[in-house]
Amino acid sequence: MDELQKKIVDYVEANGKTYQQIALEIHEKPEVSNYEFFASKRLADQIKSVGFEVEMPAAGHRTGFAASYKSGKPGPVMVFLAEYDALVGLGHGCGHNLFGATSSLAAAALKSVIDEVGGEVRLYGTPGEEGGENGSAKGSFVVKATLKKAERHFPDHRALAIGLAQRQEAADRSISSSGARHPTRLRHRNRESMP
Repeated sequence: MDELQKKIVDYVEANGKTYQQIALEIHEKPEVSNYEFFASKRLADQIKSVGFEVEMPAAGHRTGFAASYKSGKPGPVMVFLAEYDALVGLGHGCGHNLFGATSSLAAAALKSVIDEVGGEVRLYGTPGEEGGENGSAKGSFVVKATLKKAERHFPDHRALAIGLAQRQEAADRSISSSGARHPTRLRHRNRESMP
């Protein structure tokens, strides 16, 4: 592990409990799509407290926010997407309370070293992941071209599930060509329609 990686790990270890507490607080107050007033404010206040500039509301969503920290050196724009809405009647069954808090922690941890390497760190609070009256804010951030300027963005759990499915398909092809019988398939626990 190099020095920058160690600094990031040390930051996460030193500050992880704060973000764990935020995830628990959001879990205790589940708010459905586009009504995440407590969750969005809690996450925005936390990221502001560690030196990010915060715009709220953002991307046409009253519970969306856009946080950024620019180093004094040129470099890539890295974006983290924070979800925090709950499912109607189920609460945080998809774990968006965790995604919001961990994306916030990841952005803060990267910010802790960005002045050394250059670039910009952004955290987009993306309400409405489960739909609702104003839809998902992710599409709104794309329409407003804020994601187009990003060098790399770290998406939500669906992208992870799709990535796992793609890896599984590649493994299936490899196993099939070797003559093995029906491999076990990976599934996202809440997405029965996944391959």
